[in-house]
Amino acid sequence: MHAGTACFSLPARKSISRPIPEPEKFLKKFAALIFHVTFNLQNMERGVMQRKSSIFAVCFTLFALTGVLFAAESETFRPGQIRGTILDLSTQTPLPAAAVMIAGTNLGAAADMDGNYIIQRVPSGIYNVRFTMMGYESRVVNNVVVNPGRTTWQTIELKSTVLEMEGLTVTAGFFQEARDAVISNRSMDYEEIRMDPGSAEDIQRVVQALPSVVSGSDQDNEIIVRGGMPGENLFLMDHIEIPNPNHFAHQGLGGGPINMINTQFVRRVDFYAGAFPARYGDKASSAMDIALRDGDRERRTGHGYLGMAGAGVMVEGPLGQGKGAYILSVRKSFLDLIIASTGLTAVPRYYSLQGRASYDLNPANRLIWNGIYGNDAITIEDTEGGGYERGAENVRAKSQQYATGLTLRTLYADRGYSRITLSQVANRWDLDVWNETGKTYYRNLSTEMERTLKADLTMQLSREFEIGTGGHVKSIPFDIDIWADADTMRVYRPGTSFVPADSLIYPEYARKNRRTTWKAAAYGHMRWNPWMRLTTTWGIRADYFGYTDRTAIDPRIGFSYALTEKTDLNLALGQFSQSPAYIQITAHPDNDDLDYKKTRQIVFGIARLFREELKGTIELFYKDYSNVPVSESQLTPDPFASYEGRLINRGEGYAVGVELFLQKKRVRQYHYTASYSYSIARGMDPRYRTEYDWDYDYRHNLTLIGGAKYDLRDKAWYQNMKRHLFYKITGWILPFADQVEIGVRWRYLGGRPYSERTYLPQYRRWIVAPETPLNTHRYPVYHRLDLRLDRRFMFDGWNMVTYLDIMNVYGRDNIWMYAYNADGSRENIYQFQVFPVGGITIEF
Repeated sequence: MHAGTACFSLPARKSISRPIPEPEKFLKKFAALIFHVTFNLQNMERGVMQRKSSIFAVCFTLFALTGVLFAAESETFRPGQIRGTILDLSTQTPLPAAAVMIAGTNLGAAADMDGNYIIQRVPSGIYNVRFTMMGYESRVVNNVVVNPGRTTWQTIELKSTVLEMEGLTVTAGFFQEARDAVISNRSMDYEEIRMDPGSAEDIQRVVQALPSVVSGSDQDNEIIVRGGMPGENLFLMDHIEIPNPNHFAHQGLGGGPINMINTQFVRRVDFYAGAFPARYGDKASSAMDIALRDGDRERRTGHGYLGMAGAGVMVEGPLGQGKGAYILSVRKSFLDLIIASTGLTAVPRYYSLQGRASYDLNPANRLIWNGIYGNDAITIEDTEGGGYERGAENVRAKSQQYATGLTLRTLYADRGYSRITLSQVANRWDLDVWNETGKTYYRNLSTEMERTLKADLTMQLSREFEIGTGGHVKSIPFDIDIWADADTMRVYRPGTSFVPADSLIYPEYARKNRRTTWKAAAYGHMRWNPWMRLTTTWGIRADYFGYTDRTAIDPRIGFSYALTEKTDLNLALGQFSQSPAYIQITAHPDNDDLDYKKTRQIVFGIARLFREELKGTIELFYKDYSNVPVSESQLTPDPFASYEGRLINRGEGYAVGVELFLQKKRVRQYHYTASYSYSIARGMDPRYRTEYDWDYDYRHNLTLIGGAKYDLRDKAWYQNMKRHLFYKITGWILPFADQVEIGVRWRYLGGRPYSERTYLPQYRRWIVAPETPLNTHRYPVYHRLDLRLDRRFMFDGWNMVTYLDIMNVYGRDNIWMYAYNADGSRENIYQFQVFPVGGITIEF
């Protein structure tokens, strides 16, 4: 049991089969089942071969649809163009006269007085584009796709440097640091997200390849960082904080089976794995800042998508004669149509809408609107006819989530900029669970909402000195209504038919709490270069939670020393506080005294740019936990102690480890990433005040990713092959196209800890016995191989991309957990089996 497990438990009676509430046991199964249905329609006991046939039939159909199109002779393609804006990273002001060059060609341009550039008559293809300017780190953007007759937009931010004054030439190469970070950060763009094998283009799953991040189950995209717990990552989308951006979102946490954000909206993702800047707060471990791109300001374009999970359409175009642009998308699942013939009755249905619009009021002021909405539903009936024999209860679940906000961004000459955002986000859950007689025994009708006014100001007083300040005020109306029926223990005696009630009765649990509270935060941040080779960052943040009347003050500091022009020594330390979740503070009337959970972190690292496309880092970290909310019932070794929802700040622990990361960006043909970490995460057993391994103490975490790109358009054998009848008939199953990309990912995790359980036949239940130490056993190690194949076909004015993503290629049986049955038997609960996912995208 993790020291923080109970702080994420739904309030209800306490199960004696393990020290967490029975409704949470159900919800874990429910979340796992949703994702298995969505992406892993197998690993069930009934109809396995039939479901596999349906899945492969869909993949077959998707690829066959391409046959008629690409069998045609190549057209004479019109050239495309690359255009965009070059900005100063710190001030967001345009950089006139910045140079742009397409690597391997003679094509290039210079930015005008507004920072805008355009490179015309660019042959279709995939390029590396270099951006340079005196006094700034040069930067190379790879995987810039130019389609025939279309415009590719690239907005680029360059970081100023003072090192040239010492005669050093500084280049970021293909790598860009996240804002205000000196360590433990990664920045990525849409193409990196798209190419990642096995991630299903899910942003959260992509960052799970980093050495600092471990995953939960395959069925969940929760981000768990450096020995931490679920729900400790901050999400921001264009300056809007989003508690949970997933379909079927887990209440009080940050994960789910499917992320709602359309990755084709994404311009850049900055991920901070620890020691993050003071502008981010109220989370204990990490932050993910997602910047979305503008729509096409020149012409209307669109994408159509058809795949295993559903279908979608995205359109974008100009507003106000090029003064603005919009992007709109809609996506809907149709898994019910795909697997209707399999006999499964529990099919998730979901859809999402997303939009963004930007408009330049004048050269200094821009207005930006963002909106995203998701709607989910599933009914699970635990009957043999339903095709599920996984011990799941009868469930009807619906949920909705949305976020919308309006931002005013203002530039202050060449000194800095501000952002003021007014936003509203909400999550709604409607959940019923009933038994075989039709009697409801658990219900959750909850709504959580945040209305936020947020402001930030960044000013560069000189090249050596930059300050930032800001804060927010949140009005938080919530309506928590959770009910669980009473439960009576029964005593079973061999040879008798009478089953008497035990004296132990778990009482009915009912919590209704409807009120409005508020939060406030303020921060100050400073970047100072006291001399040429040294960069320092200083920050302090204050958070206040009105419901608990608690305040947290968190200092943060970082140093980066340029040992050479390609090697940096980095150090960061600070405190990071997180307020209790709304479902925690409402679980018991006395929970209004809960304090902020705190981590204190120190990270030291070395970063080396071996070549402009090859970078490696080594980092050592120590992370201390205190004030972690735990259930009061966990303070006693009595396995029959009743859970009444009372939480106290008694949990504590630590994590320590080393991380290695090596990444080669693709210059011409191939790329690769290797990441490894060894860490120890331990908590304090509140029963006996002894240390034990925390739930996500995997120890070893290894991920290897590789990929290659092949451009076949100028290959004579490919052009000749396309003319033959054989290819016109069979080409859809061959791995050939105008451009082909192949990617593989292999991931290894050490065994996850668990506590041994004892079966009590008189109660027909399992318990963790009072004398049993926590988490002394481990599940088998986890490993999985994923393969992805992308094929791009180019036509004049439009393109088609087909992909096939195969998860767990060699069919490893990875055990996530054990199911303990009332008859004393134990079953394995597996993660993903072999599963292919296919799809087609049309770009027009």
